[in-house]
Amino acid sequence: MEFELHGAKFNYEYNNIYRLYHLKKGDEWKEIKFTNWQGYMVFRFQLNKKRYSFGFHRLIYWLHNRDWDILDSNKDNSIDHIDGNPLNNNIENLRVVTNQENHFNETRAKGYCWNKTAKKWVSHIRLNGKTKYLGLFDKKEDAHNAYLDAKKIYHIIRS
Repeated sequence: MEFELHGAKFNYEYNNIYRLYHLKKGDEWKEIKFTNWQGYMVFRFQLNKKRYSFGFHRLIYWLHNRDWDILDSNKDNSIDHIDGNPLNNNIENLRVVTNQENHFNETRAKGYCWNKTAKKWVSHIRLNGKTKYLGLFDKKEDAHNAYLDAKKIYHIIRS
């Protein structure tokens, strides 16, 4: 499937991306190499001395939804990996969400920490840029469970 970004021509075939180069000996397609940036597959290219970078997940979503604006990088135009795996770029695993909703899928968040003063575990959750206090607990498992319960209430992605 051929496509164009910033005036450069590309071809997408079987999870590989090729760029068209106009050489003196004729046109030639060369495979784009992906780099790992913070766990995400990213491809970069240069055109007229300007560098461009695109997440592979954004590209895959755009190739299947051409009316979606891949160049729009505002906070309401994030692409989320539904299963939380940034390397799973199947179209069925991708959806448009807000930046906040994208963080709802965060798998590394524990939702609790040790409070030295109280000598207890404190549980909290983030919503709309603010931290919501969930309570103090004797056991870290209880603090974590309070976070997981709150996640079911506050971290809902509305499709």
